[in-house]
Amino acid sequence: MHHGSIRPVMWVAGVLWLAMALPAAAQAAELSLPECITIALQQQSDVLQGEYALKGSAAKVTQAKSSYYPQITVDASQPVIQEGMPQVSTDGSISLGLSQNLYDGGLRELKIHRAQDDLAQNTASLERTRQTVTFNVTKSYYSLLRAQRLADVSNTQVQYIQGQLQMAEARVAAGDAAEVELLPIQAELANAQVDALAAKNSARTATIQLQQAMGLPLQGDFAIQEATVAEDQAILTLDESLAQAKARRPEVRESKASLDSAGTAVKTAKLDLSPRPVVTGQMGQDLTGDNGNTISLSAGIAYSLFSGGNTRAVYDEAIASRDSARVRAAQVDKDIVAEVEQAYLNLTDAQERRNASDVSLQAARRNLDAQEERYRQGLAIPLDLLNAQLQLTTANNNAVQARYDYYTALAQLDYATGK
Repeated sequence: MHHGSIRPVMWVAGVLWLAMALPAAAQAAELSLPECITIALQQQSDVLQGEYALKGSAAKVTQAKSSYYPQITVDASQPVIQEGMPQVSTDGSISLGLSQNLYDGGLRELKIHRAQDDLAQNTASLERTRQTVTFNVTKSYYSLLRAQRLADVSNTQVQYIQGQLQMAEARVAAGDAAEVELLPIQAELANAQVDALAAKNSARTATIQLQQAMGLPLQGDFAIQEATVAEDQAILTLDESLAQAKARRPEVRESKASLDSAGTAVKTAKLDLSPRPVVTGQMGQDLTGDNGNTISLSAGIAYSLFSGGNTRAVYDEAIASRDSARVRAAQVDKDIVAEVEQAYLNLTDAQERRNASDVSLQAARRNLDAQEERYRQGLAIPLDLLNAQLQLTTANNNAVQARYDYYTALAQLDYATGK
């Protein structure tokens, strides 16, 4: 009788052992992690804004370079009032004008240089934004999988305790046990049901967070696939990771472009503090009369004699902006080192916890097997099985947590190194 009654316990324990590894119930159109990332890069507002900013900076480069080309205009005029009276006349004129900035003391080149720096800055910024979105989606993806697996473990715990309660009730009905043995099992079942509800709600919350990370509106019918991650990946050393980060991180290029742009702004402002030569060529052609062509070449000096302190203030502002850019660039280097070291420590810690949780899970399984054997021989009470099962549930929860913490830590190190 005892041997037959223990079989449901062993079956449920086996389900508990597999709960963390089994994917959630299959649903239609389950999304993989790469698919979620692709959607996010198309939908996330931060990425879209970065793309628009990049287009704008590219247009500014074209604007700056336009001063290298002749500026052609057409001027059409028609007299409508003459000597105070309305006039209808056919004496209108159409003229074609062409002007060329031949030299402006280097101001044109500085504007182009600054526009190119801004383009490089926005390019690097967009690249980092895409990396950030990719990491946030990856982290949210693993968080959802973790929440789903923990919910599976909680549900399995409820099933196990329900099975144990049925066995205990059968023993009480047969007169082999006192009714008081049911009380701790009933109490633990109620606690397990509450935990299962909380785990289910956590999974729903994680689903919403993933959808937000992807830039999607909230969807009820939303499912993802189990992640496929190599469990024993080759990990770079800390020094190798730091070197890789300094070579790859877009912030390095972004801060350099920002510093170059600030330096160019200083040079531009400095030009206005002293006279600068200006050479301009112009040509005009009357298309309706016999005035012929007019060609002129103008050379002069451009200098602001008085601007109420504006010229000097612009220069001082540019100096302050350049110094601020230097501070930001130095801070970027410090932040990269700190982020890489933190990610590296998180990964090594996650590896150790994953290995330790595997050992703990195996020990908890052996303990449950031993308690089941003792119960079979009449040497244990249901409470012994309950405690052993709770230890296995705890070990399962720790194993699930450690597994997805390890996956997240791998992604964090990739993000920190600019990969």
